Amino acid sequence: MATYASTSRRAARSMCRALTWPSSSRSSYGGIAKMVSEVFKRIMLGFGCSAIIMLAVLTGLMMKDAVVPAKLLWGNLLASMIMGAYFGAASFIFQYDRWSPLKQLMVHFLLSIALYFPISIGVGWIPLKPLAIVLGLIMFIVTYSIFWTGFRYYFKKQAEALNASVRKGR
Repeated sequence: MATYASTSRRAARSMCRALTWPSSSRSSYGGIAKMVSEVFKRIMLGFGCSAIIMLAVLTGLMMKDAVVPAKLLWGNLLASMIMGAYFGAASFIFQYDRWSPLKQLMVHFLLSIALYFPISIGVGWIPLKPLAIVLGLIMFIVTYSIFWTGFRYYFKKQAEALNASVRKGR
């Protein structure tokens, strides 16, 4: 007869397994330390992408001899870095192999919108007006779709090349 403690331990282990990445995903990273290292690398890559975007924006402002208050610049830079870090780290959603590709896409898309709109409205990228919010949503969906299509095409080509090299090796 199972005791309450052993039953609850089994239930807790089962719940932990359900909430963690599948073992195949963990083994490809070689443990938690490597996974944390990979998350850190992706966040840094996101920071780098946001820095490039901010550099382009600042270059445009500089060419127009615009004067921008440091507080405004700081807020926009911070918002850009948060978005970059999110998109860098959120790419792990697409490696969670217990979810279908559609579920991965929908979770990533909804989390992205949930983060983007409060930040973009908060720093003034999108004014708090109905038409501006609708146009911002349309622009977000179009931009997201372009990036998603590009990544899908890229990874599909990589898979085809890998399959072709495996077939040649036989």
